[in-house]
Amino acid sequence: MTGAVRLEGPVYSLELRYDPDSYSPRDTMRTYSFGWMYWGEDRGYIELCRGSVAEVSWSDAVLSVRVFSEPGTRCWEMAINNIAGMLGVNEDLAEYWRLARGDPLVGGLAESMRGLRLRQTSIWYGFLVAVCQQNVSFRQGWNMLYRLHLNASRRLVLPNGRVYLETPSPQNLSFEVLRSSGLGYRARTVLNLVSARAWELECGNLEEARSVLGVGNYTVSLVELLACRNYSSLLLDRWLRRLAAEAYKVSEREAAKALTERFGEWRGLAAIHTTIAFDAEPSRRALERLRRGENKPGRVEPSPISLWKHTPPVSS
Repeated sequence: MTGAVRLEGPVYSLELRYDPDSYSPRDTMRTYSFGWMYWGEDRGYIELCRGSVAEVSWSDAVLSVRVFSEPGTRCWEMAINNIAGMLGVNEDLAEYWRLARGDPLVGGLAESMRGLRLRQTSIWYGFLVAVCQQNVSFRQGWNMLYRLHLNASRRLVLPNGRVYLETPSPQNLSFEVLRSSGLGYRARTVLNLVSARAWELECGNLEEARSVLGVGNYTVSLVELLACRNYSSLLLDRWLRRLAAEAYKVSEREAAKALTERFGEWRGLAAIHTTIAFDAEPSRRALERLRRGENKPGRVEPSPISLWKHTPPVSS
């Protein structure tokens, strides 16, 4: 566990209007969130840069954004210019939702969470998420990342007393910290990314990460989706391959082709939405739900939309 830092502010504030018929701040803030990012009210937090956090609240089709910062930190001045992009406020998904309507994998999500947008992460945080998801279940992967936050994050204390666990800094990640967080063999992959200074990569040269030992197609594809909004990058693991084969009545070998034919350049978004729609349940249960047509999220916990309920910013 690293030390606490008291934030000052708000040092800056702004308002963003949104269309409540096409954008849901609640669904956007609660999906794939830990307990310090969202806690079940009409507000949440999003990290802007090291030592700076934006509080996002909403009412009457207006997002109110207030910035809190570590004393002497000015990186937020540039980061705040992309706050609408980080939240996906103006992202046009009309074509995708048209394709998703009635689909056996994501049709239920299209019906119940049409205002959902994925929050954009940093390249570095995208890699941490992706490595923790390698060859594990949803619950195992996010538990690793949660424990990593508990062990390696600085505690950013806001004026209202709430605590935000900052993205673990590469400089704070030793083999011992990573192993104690449950990463197992993935600890070596994270350290390889640290040695390669992966946080310096940009969306335009992200492919260079494939040369890092332990980083494969799935990892890079997930980072492209989370950090770069590249929705054509397909996250095809065994879980999704089995569901897509069942949904489209093809062999598992033809699952990628079927997803591409159905969603085209949106196939990556459809992949992650499938995980949300079926609450990231184990494949057997997800297949049973698929056969019953139960493709709306919220049937079990923890899930991508309820992770925040089970991950407070302090260890239990």
